[in-house]
Amino acid sequence: MNRIAALTILALGLTPISETHAQVTGKTFLVTVKSSFGTTFTDCFRFDNPGPGQLTIDGLFQTITYRHGQLDQVDTRFKSVSRFGQPLSIMFSGEEIEPLEQLNGEAVNEFGDTFVFSGREELTCPAAPATATSGGSPWLGQQSDGGH
Repeated sequence: MNRIAALTILALGLTPISETHAQVTGKTFLVTVKSSFGTTFTDCFRFDNPGPGQLTIDGLFQTITYRHGQLDQVDTRFKSVSRFGQPLSIMFSGEEIEPLEQLNGEAVNEFGDTFVFSGREELTCPAAPATATSGGSPWLGQQSDGGH
């Protein structure tokens, strides 16, 4: 069966999935984020920083846990969640498209705010967003008063 699929891919000139998607492991992405409450901002996703299975998102100001998709078997996709006791409960999911070196994904926080993000792989990212000095996270939105 695998041989037939491979021959079909070659005969039709299709690109195998393994060549169009790349693993996120150890990579850094500068993404543009749009929120359901009308904001647009940039942020940096740093996979395996500070250690394996950890994801640092600069504007979130906390390290969260991530795993690859499909029971940690598909390294082109990821799922992540904040840890118990962190200031903001939030979940992310996404995947990298290799030919574009592009990370695309979505997130939802504990207040039901939703986000979409997309951005390119970068060797380095700029410093954390200016909101770091004012103490606010762009992922929190207008929720500091406990809701909309």
